Amino acid sequence: MAEQLPGATQKLALLIDADNVRADFLPIIIREASTIGRVVIRRVYGHFASSAMNQWQPLLHSHALTPVHVPPAAVGKNATDMKLAIEAMDMLHEKGLDGFCIASSDSDFTTLASRIREDGLVVYGFGEQKSTKPYVAACDRFFYCDLLLAEERQEKNDGPAAKAAKQPAKSAPRLPRDEIFAAIEDVSGDDGWAHLGPVGQILFKRMPDFDPRNYGFRKLVDLMETVAGVEVRRVDLEAGGRAVMIRLKVK
Repeated sequence: MAEQLPGATQKLALLIDADNVRADFLPIIIREASTIGRVVIRRVYGHFASSAMNQWQPLLHSHALTPVHVPPAAVGKNATDMKLAIEAMDMLHEKGLDGFCIASSDSDFTTLASRIREDGLVVYGFGEQKSTKPYVAACDRFFYCDLLLAEERQEKNDGPAAKAAKQPAKSAPRLPRDEIFAAIEDVSGDDGWAHLGPVGQILFKRMPDFDPRNYGFRKLVDLMETVAGVEVRRVDLEAGGRAVMIRLKVK
């Protein structure tokens, strides 16, 4: 499950580019979007008269999606992208939304994401690792659905022992060690120790696509315990409960 961001009751619009998103990503998209906030609009765009949309048909009712049929335009023009962008701008000014979830790996949505953020709304992107860096950077958070789906399937197939010794998949992105070290230094106290929560918040803000699950770990603390050069400890709090503290190992 995604790290829950502030404003979990925020009203969101989910706009899916069915020409550019695999149908088997939909449960992941719905789950993550629903964790972030309340999805009040759910629309999927595509040429529904095409056989390519057959995989989406049974999902419309089961996930309460509103299909938006977009006939193909002139050669070389992406009518689906244009229709989605136009309706997004209408919603931006008329629906009283707090944010948008854009499901597509198409870099054409970079400008749309940037424009929405200019109006102070939050943008969550859902796509694959092939998404361009500018598009990912234009979002507040970006979820790699291909990595999350692969992680889920691996967990279902692995036994308890395999899960305990699990390593990041070969397709996983490079672990951002320098960024992790910098985040720890930025929030650490005079003794070098930092609370895990604020470190995670900085990482999510600086890297929209940062997610422990991309590297094969369910929780941020599990990832940190494998990072060379980082020390993790759990401390008891006077008010009860425990806190996770981390610091850069002293050389």
